Amino acid sequence: MRLNPIFCFFFSVLALTVDSHPASYPSKAIYLLTNNAENAIVGVPIHKNGLLGDAQATLTGGTGERALLNDGQLAGPDSLFSQGAVAVTEEYIFAVNPGCNTLSMLRHDKTSLSKLTLVGEPAKIPGDFPNTVAVSVKGRLVCVGTTGTMAGVSCTTYDKHGLGSFDDLRPFELGQSTPPVGPANTVSQVLFSADESVLYATVKGDGTANNTGHLSVFPVLYGDSPETPPTLSREDTRSSPNGTGLLFGSAIIPSSDTILVTDPGFGAAVLSVNRSTHEAGLVAKTIIPGQTATCWAAYSAETNSIFVTDVAVNRLVELDAVDARILRITSLFNHDPGLVDLVVVDRLVYALSPGNGTTDAAITVFDIEKNQQVQHYSLKALGVGPAAMGMAYLEL
Repeated sequence: MRLNPIFCFFFSVLALTVDSHPASYPSKAIYLLTNNAENAIVGVPIHKNGLLGDAQATLTGGTGERALLNDGQLAGPDSLFSQGAVAVTEEYIFAVNPGCNTLSMLRHDKTSLSKLTLVGEPAKIPGDFPNTVAVSVKGRLVCVGTTGTMAGVSCTTYDKHGLGSFDDLRPFELGQSTPPVGPANTVSQVLFSADESVLYATVKGDGTANNTGHLSVFPVLYGDSPETPPTLSREDTRSSPNGTGLLFGSAIIPSSDTILVTDPGFGAAVLSVNRSTHEAGLVAKTIIPGQTATCWAAYSAETNSIFVTDVAVNRLVELDAVDARILRITSLFNHDPGLVDLVVVDRLVYALSPGNGTTDAAITVFDIEKNQQVQHYSLKALGVGPAAMGMAYLEL
């Protein structure tokens, strides 16, 4: 049952702690979304040796909700059909609440990055089923993608007091329901370019020739003075690169005009975005053997490569950042059904497996240099299950 957004404001903030062994190293942490009915952010500190420490779950003040599969069953793992359900800055964590169409903003404790406090009230979004969020530090602008009946992109500014009012929805005509049925024909991700001059949005097609999905590019409009808050253009440029159809998760490739985008129909593609016209074209395409649903991507500065994950295959695939060729495929033997959102921190990959109801939710920590798993961190004690999504990294 979906709750009226007004009820989202009355959930209290609750913290749960799970034991770990080494002392916490407070300058790094990762965050994920439970997407439970009482939605929560789980903050997990990263020790100096890269292993994960004591985690805490903090309620967002909003409600989670799972999308539906074509057979009417609840989706999960991959409950939101998206990448980027959580976003961070040096000060704040942002989280979508799909069950009540709001966005929450939380502040971390600088002495304990896993300890969070809600800032203000969750802000109402003029769309249905928010499933992805991106934040611009330069513009103090946060944008959300929604993929329900009213699908599209909406943005607002933020400050130390909380979130402002979201602007009118920039619509995507998907003809969806709330909750959405997918994963095809849904919004996948919103993310800002490296220089924060544009916002990208990936939208999946439905597998037909008339609906191949697209990449939208929205310019960010900065004011003439620092006092003038930026806004996102109402107009976007849409491209459907040849050979793609289900554009999903993305990774920005630094010092270039290219992004790597996953496509569960075949694997991954590198797209080039023209700085003047904002049109996107196909640079390279890689078919990943044995893949079922390659959907999430993260860039590694250590190796100048991209790691991608598959919700139904328990392995990590490393791709070249220039031409998407496969560099290595590493199978994991920890009984996870597959992996979703991930981040890469130095030489370590942190990848979320929400489980499937019979296996526990967990985070795999993978050492790139050693080419092996170094930790399998259970999230069961925190109430994390198949609905969990998102992964964001913070370093102070």
